[in-house]
Amino acid sequence: METILTIALIIVALALSFLAVYLVVVLSKLRDVLGTVEINIKEVGARAVPVLSNLEVITSRLRAIMENIDEQLVTLQASVQTIKDVADNVASFEKRIQGAIENPIMEVLNTIGGIIRGFTSFFSRSHGSTRDVD
Repeated sequence: METILTIALIIVALALSFLAVYLVVVLSKLRDVLGTVEINIKEVGARAVPVLSNLEVITSRLRAIMENIDEQLVTLQASVQTIKDVADNVASFEKRIQGAIENPIMEVLNTIGGIIRGFTSFFSRSHGSTRDVD
């Protein structure tokens, strides 16, 4: 029984030795992988700094452009309102002028028309009366 126990102990010792060697190999590869990851992270960090600073510059320029657009929109709205007011004033002025001129002109035309009708009636009666005499 002692021999079985000794054999089992030797097998366990060999298994532990292989496990230790395997762990050393795995940990060595893990160290290499972690070293590569560290190098990659440093490269990404080094490349990300200029990108982030450019992004900051772009963001500040975009903010300035948006503020300028907002100012221009306010100016454009004021200009449109001014044009609308001018158009309303012109339309109002046109109506006032039309009302002030149209009524007197119509009265003058009606008066002239009446005078012409009067002359026409007078001449047609005066010519008609001389023909009756002949």
